[in-house]
Amino acid sequence: MNHLPREISSEAETGLGSIHRFGSASESLFRRLYLRLSRQRAARQVDAQANPSTPRQRQSSQLERLHAIFASLEEGIVVQDINGKVTMMNRTGEAMLGGKRNFWGSALGTLFEQYRHVQTTSAELVPLGESAEMPLNNRVVRAQLSAIGDESNRRIGTVMILRDVTHDALALRLKDGFVAHIARELGSPVSVIKLAGELLSAQPEDTAVNQRLLDKLLRNVDMLDQLALELLDIAQLQTGSLDVLRQPLQIEQVVWSVVNGMDSALSSRGVDLLVMTRGIQGLQVRGDDSRLQWALGHLVRNGADYARDGGYVAVAARDELRADKRYALVSVSDNGIGIKPADLPHIFERFYRGDASAASKTPRGLGQGLYVARAIAQAHGGFLHAESREGVGSLFTLGIPQFPIATG
Repeated sequence: MNHLPREISSEAETGLGSIHRFGSASESLFRRLYLRLSRQRAARQVDAQANPSTPRQRQSSQLERLHAIFASLEEGIVVQDINGKVTMMNRTGEAMLGGKRNFWGSALGTLFEQYRHVQTTSAELVPLGESAEMPLNNRVVRAQLSAIGDESNRRIGTVMILRDVTHDALALRLKDGFVAHIARELGSPVSVIKLAGELLSAQPEDTAVNQRLLDKLLRNVDMLDQLALELLDIAQLQTGSLDVLRQPLQIEQVVWSVVNGMDSALSSRGVDLLVMTRGIQGLQVRGDDSRLQWALGHLVRNGADYARDGGYVAVAARDELRADKRYALVSVSDNGIGIKPADLPHIFERFYRGDASAASKTPRGLGQGLYVARAIAQAHGGFLHAESREGVGSLFTLGIPQFPIATG
């Protein structure tokens, strides 16, 4: 049984493989494919006169090889005749459609009908309109419809190239939502700062400073500072360049730095802040002080955001051996509303905010604080775990590997 010539086979596989890299390269790809198959058809007619018993076998082998190549592509391929009958569809295309029978009831059938009237072409392969995104079997697919022409520029069929862009479309919607959310988060503290600044500047120079206005202004400046830090960490996580310092730190000092900076703010909100650090004197880790304080501070603020009126947030630090490795563990617990079981597996995912409607206070931030906090823990070789019971409260445990203190 004869096969495609080696140089044609190699070129075909190289050309078809380019679809993996460039989904938009379908026009030149199928033009080359069509021309090759036309030349092969003419060659088979010549061979048939000398070997009348082999053309059907060679044609079957070539078609099988072509189907095998199409089947390996990541893009969906749908080939139709002039009347729209599907003459070939690779496995990817069938998966996108959910089966060949679904073609005419899908957006692809509608797309074909829009160009059914086109009977002539200007080349062997001519795109019919621009590629378009459309819903297809719970996916978002970008489809390019092209007409196949013969030597007389008569349309003899159609080919569709389908690319699954569900992830890209979702990412674009998330990005748009993310930008809108940043605008809202910036708008609130900026408005407060502007108003407080105007009221303070309107007071006579010899008037005592209005401490309430000053406190409000400083709290909102702190919100902007936290937002800027979160955005910076998110940007570094996106590029894989989140670097942490490796300096010896006393874990007790890290805890008290966070607590002392937040105690009064939480008390003013009616939330008690409890601290337990007994037995951790001298417990040392190697890490980035500012980032660890940010991560721990976020856990405390998060507990306060979802706390009940008159509730508490408890911070406890301890030493623990896990899998032959000693960790400094810092847990943050609260008796707030808890996390719904459906939300709990997703709280460390990017953009995930869960159901904040039941919170006693409106949470601030970009909805990525826990995602960043876990990334900081992991960058230190540690972990961040969560446990929660809806209506009872939540417990977050931050673990950082200990750094032995040199002796003697």
